[in-house]
Amino acid sequence: MAVNMDEFVRIVENIAPKTLAYDWDNSGLLLRCGDTVSRVLIALDATAAVVNEAAAKGCDMILAHHPLIFKPFQSLDCRKAQDGALMALIRCGISLYAAHTTFDRAAGGINDALAQRLGLCRVIAAAGEGEMLMRVGDLVPPLGRNDFLESVKAALGVEAVRVSATECGIVSRVAAAGGSGGDFVAAAINEGAQALVTGEAKHHHFIEAAAQGLLLVEAGHFHTECVFAQRLYMSLQSSINELQLDLSLMMAENDKAPYTLY
Repeated sequence: MAVNMDEFVRIVENIAPKTLAYDWDNSGLLLRCGDTVSRVLIALDATAAVVNEAAAKGCDMILAHHPLIFKPFQSLDCRKAQDGALMALIRCGISLYAAHTTFDRAAGGINDALAQRLGLCRVIAAAGEGEMLMRVGDLVPPLGRNDFLESVKAALGVEAVRVSATECGIVSRVAAAGGSGGDFVAAAINEGAQALVTGEAKHHHFIEAAAQGLLLVEAGHFHTECVFAQRLYMSLQSSINELQLDLSLMMAENDKAPYTLY
């Protein structure tokens, strides 16, 4: 028997509370195509490939990280990736929920998972700028610059990272922020970190990091957040089992990085 849509939303928001969303964010139930949920596909992005996969598997809900609807629409064009995916969802009757900054900031969410993948211990959620988003922890044992960079590449499964031109010795304390975390250079320094690992950073972030002696490591937006599906699947499955609900969960097979490195 399917689960009531409102009950499903309550379960998700018990894991990733809506109150954690930043004011600029659009986390939540973005598209409601029915009153019940029976089969859920979990993915970082609701791309056309993921929507097609959901339809082929008979899913009536996609639970994504990035909001497909972020700003108000003035028009829709099926030739555009975002618009086409949204129109396909509606045609197929598939609802869409986005757990964006809610799961970034939630305990046990994306950034806790990122810190764990990097091998950090005694991890805390940063205060002030980046509050409850950026995680900071100790690297045991500490590593030299090059060994640390190799460990980041191995942990995140990337062939290369973009790194600030920072004179850096031993790295013993690391800040981590999945996705676009270049703005947290100052916050990482305030937390005593020698390095900040994030998905995306801008030109001026690298300049500032080098000037301040912080090693800024850009490892790719997808690769710092791709743990989303597995992490949320585990949390959601645990809740479903506890409540003894008849709800099928799947992790998307077509949830892939939209870029490659050459």
